[in-house]
Amino acid sequence: MENSASATQPGAAPIVLRLRRTLIWVPLAAIAVAVIWCIAAASVFDGPNSGFAGPVMAVSGVAVLVAAATFAGYLLRPLRLDVDADALTVRLPTWLAGRIDWDDVTAVTAVAVRTGPKVRRFLVVDLRSPALPYISRPRSMYRRLAPVLGRAKGAHGLCFEEQIFDFDAAGLLDAVRGFAPAEVAVENRTVEPAESPWEF
Repeated sequence: MENSASATQPGAAPIVLRLRRTLIWVPLAAIAVAVIWCIAAASVFDGPNSGFAGPVMAVSGVAVLVAAATFAGYLLRPLRLDVDADALTVRLPTWLAGRIDWDDVTAVTAVAVRTGPKVRRFLVVDLRSPALPYISRPRSMYRRLAPVLGRAKGAHGLCFEEQIFDFDAAGLLDAVRGFAPAEVAVENRTVEPAESPWEF
């Protein structure tokens, strides 16, 4: 696949997708819950019912700590996109970077979805094969949004949400266009929102 960018052209500056300020409380709350769990667990394990309550607290603690670590990652190591002549790389806060060769990308689209009076915008990356962990936010959001956008059942891709991350989906297309091969469709479809009965 030929690329429109020069072989010696450097990659675009990393695009950091930080949480919107209105959502900063979510990771902070998750960290606070983890701290409270640690305090509560210490008292339970030392108590008279530790034989029963201890294992229950331990199991629930795994979920609490995983959630806290994940959310804290969005503060300490925000999600990042790197674009160059060879690939699109997605670095999740708590996972290794996922490098996606342009050969595996079919389209990069800025879309809008309308639910009643609300219109939300997304950056959608359509792929030929899966990328990133199944439960990662970009991949799971694509599964939810795909039917609304008319994607085939079982289609693969990633979705980045403007209402969660502080970025401009349509503006980010400019960085993609400079490196994406001609075979990859790069489109701005935010002027024609897709209708959806579900709120995302």
